[in-house]
Amino acid sequence: MPALKILQLTDPHILPHAGDKMLGIDTEQYFQNTLAHAHVTHGRFDLILLTGDLGQDPCADSYRRICRHLQTYRTPCLCLPGNHDDWELMKTELNAGFVSCRKHLLLENWQIIALNSQKPGRPSGFVSQEELAFLQQTLSTNDMPALLAIHHHCVASRSSWMDTMRIENGEELLTIVEHFPQVKAITCGHLHQEMQTSHKQIAIFAAPASCFQFKPLATEFELDTLPPGYRVFELFDNGDLQSRCFRLPISMNELQTNLHSY
Repeated sequence: MPALKILQLTDPHILPHAGDKMLGIDTEQYFQNTLAHAHVTHGRFDLILLTGDLGQDPCADSYRRICRHLQTYRTPCLCLPGNHDDWELMKTELNAGFVSCRKHLLLENWQIIALNSQKPGRPSGFVSQEELAFLQQTLSTNDMPALLAIHHHCVASRSSWMDTMRIENGEELLTIVEHFPQVKAITCGHLHQEMQTSHKQIAIFAAPASCFQFKPLATEFELDTLPPGYRVFELFDNGDLQSRCFRLPISMNELQTNLHSY
């Protein structure tokens, strides 16, 4: 049987009004272009996974526009929050047709578990005791191979300024999943760059953003000139997986690389 194919998009940072720009680029247009490139290049997906920071200064209309763009592809979509998002508003506006904020999805022989690492008012992440209990309960009652999705990273990225904003209790999260061999991988956003590493038997990934990228190994905010990208997962019946990142074939000529924050 062919592998399940999952598209991970992350950190689109959609602005309150269509046509608005941040750091010189139209993040919504880049989000649409990234979605289109993924589908033209790879065909239909079994799931689109959006791993947070969907909105920048989020409002109802920004989430509605995201929802409309996603509905075009008639593919199940799971959306989870990042530090810039309004989670309550997301659950209202990103809950129509193929788009949802569900936390647990069974997809043939795999389970997808979406976790909330949002710490309101803070850029760093934290996984609440309620969220950890949900994770433990879900894994205790279902031994299908599992892909976990979360916004913040739970291991060091080697970008020291970003590592001040990782999951504060990431060790607690990892201690739980270590005890469940069905957990094959954890994937996140937040870093605006690629990452592939591991913790014991668990593969750990991050995807590039669908807007602007952060320079790897940086000690402070620094933009990279790499174009937007996305990650594709192939999930096999035997519990194996493969993953790779792809980028749009464009130059970031509009990006204002001289700015020191966003």
